[in-house]
Amino acid sequence: MLPHFLITRLTSSFTHYKSTQIPLGSLLQHRHYVFLFSFNSFTSGRDNHKGVTFTVSYLINSCGLSPELAYKLSNGVSLKTPNGPNAVLDTLKDYGFSKTEVAKLVEKHPRVLVANAEKTLLPKLQFFHSIGVSNTDMSKMIIKNPLILRRSLAKFLVPLCRMIRRVVHDDLEVVKVLRKSPFAFTYADMVNGLVPNIEVLRQSGVPQGSISLLMVHFPSVAYGKHSRFVEAVKRVKKFGFDPLKTAFVMAIQVLYNMRKLALELRFEIYERWGWNREMALQAFVKYPNFIKLSDEMVTKKMNFLVKDMGLSPEYIAAYPTVLGYNLEKRIVPRLSVIKILKSKVKSNCTWCYH
Repeated sequence: MLPHFLITRLTSSFTHYKSTQIPLGSLLQHRHYVFLFSFNSFTSGRDNHKGVTFTVSYLINSCGLSPELAYKLSNGVSLKTPNGPNAVLDTLKDYGFSKTEVAKLVEKHPRVLVANAEKTLLPKLQFFHSIGVSNTDMSKMIIKNPLILRRSLAKFLVPLCRMIRRVVHDDLEVVKVLRKSPFAFTYADMVNGLVPNIEVLRQSGVPQGSISLLMVHFPSVAYGKHSRFVEAVKRVKKFGFDPLKTAFVMAIQVLYNMRKLALELRFEIYERWGWNREMALQAFVKYPNFIKLSDEMVTKKMNFLVKDMGLSPEYIAAYPTVLGYNLEKRIVPRLSVIKILKSKVKSNCTWCYH
């Protein structure tokens, strides 16, 4: 909506020039023109505001932002000529940024427009492209975390990617890590977090495949606080997880984010459905992720499996992966088919006896 003070100013200007005969209502339908007309009336005769006027105009016409947002962002970035920002936009478009994505990036990081396209922006995009980041992933990754463009290529981005590659052993895995968690890429403490955490896993006999799995799917845990990570590994070992199996690192990511009391409370929820302590631990070792289900989801799934399908608590504890499936899209349709097939078999058997 057009700011009230601009409408007031615009209205008063027409009051002084009644002979103009310009209907205010028709102008208000063209918000961009009204905004710029009104804004120019405030900046006329003042050189220090000419840059602001051009900045607002450029953000609207070249970046696709609304007048209100353009005016707001003009407080943080000042554009003098179109040459520099045009070069930035052209570079972004060359690497697959759509108009909508450009607008999102400028909204989050307007100072990207004053970057040196050839010396600063282009080398970073070329580097990510060289390790296998696609144009689609590039735009998504940078929009999620524009801070990537503010980091030094030689001093930060390249060394960090090399460090991640030493962990996952493959550029494609590095790309997966960047795509999964671009925030961790710039905010995480690699030296005091990632490096010692991975060393703990290797000393524990965890294979490379499991380490890569943790890095790609749960990077915030892999990058996490070292003391907390070590404690999670100790707890996992006490539960009896085999370091050679992927369940070991899956349990780490569960216990890293779940305190002992919280875990006990999760076990109690399943005990209400007929599990004893031994069954709960057995299920946890087989499939750690089931323990992260909310109370509501546990109730829904167990209610369907036990009451509607007639499965015993012992059976569910023996195959806990069923609890990880989507209730509406997978559990209900598949088990309903099984139920129908069982009823047909029973019906046919009854007919045979007659």
